[in-house]
Amino acid sequence: MRRIVVALLAVTAMSIAANAADMPVKGPVYKAPPPALYDWSGLYVGVNGGYIWGHATQTDIDGYNDAGSTIGYRPNGFQGGGHIGYNYQINQFVLGVEGEVGYLAWKKSAQYGPYIGVRSANDSIASTSDGAYGVIAGRIGVAFNNFLVFAKGGGIFTGVKNSFTDTDPFGTTLVSGTDTSDRNGWTVGGGVEYAYDRNWVARFEYAHYDFGTETETATSAGGTTYRFDHKLTADSVRVGISYFFR
Repeated sequence: MRRIVVALLAVTAMSIAANAADMPVKGPVYKAPPPALYDWSGLYVGVNGGYIWGHATQTDIDGYNDAGSTIGYRPNGFQGGGHIGYNYQINQFVLGVEGEVGYLAWKKSAQYGPYIGVRSANDSIASTSDGAYGVIAGRIGVAFNNFLVFAKGGGIFTGVKNSFTDTDPFGTTLVSGTDTSDRNGWTVGGGVEYAYDRNWVARFEYAHYDFGTETETATSAGGTTYRFDHKLTADSVRVGISYFFR
């Protein structure tokens, strides 16, 4: 009996082995390569535009109104321009330099408070008005494939106009002066970019500007000169689009 059982087991094992040998062998499973990560390196150009709001402070130095008297006002308006830059990516980090030129279409004025009697509508008016600007800044960012989060900082150069005018109730200009000299300052900010195509990138960014303090002069009809310190800072939010040369 034992010999019969052993014989049956042997025959069964041989049959299983023969069937396994006849089964088709599966080929290797094809796996598609992972999609290539977006490369942020390269030269790009673009345009941008948005809203800018500032804080201007003007101080009377020589006492035309009252020595040391200060007024503040908030110019605001449109900011727009173009930019050109270059990125270099190292693993997930992106380093770059960017230049920008544009125009600040903003204007605002304020009036010194009364010191003798009551001010007329055009008496002792300080103002800030529009002008061109340029920025040279460095950038550092972290890439998440086709998203880039970046910080930015550098210098700003502008020709924003600041003025002081005093006109009597009859329309005669008593004192007038406009500072149109270039002003140098600094800027910091940051934002996010999204590459929705191999060549095209959309951006959103925030920037803070400090234009420093400039001393402007106003001259009376008799030739007397009065000085005013003018401090100007601003913030902006903008959107833009860039084209990468591949």
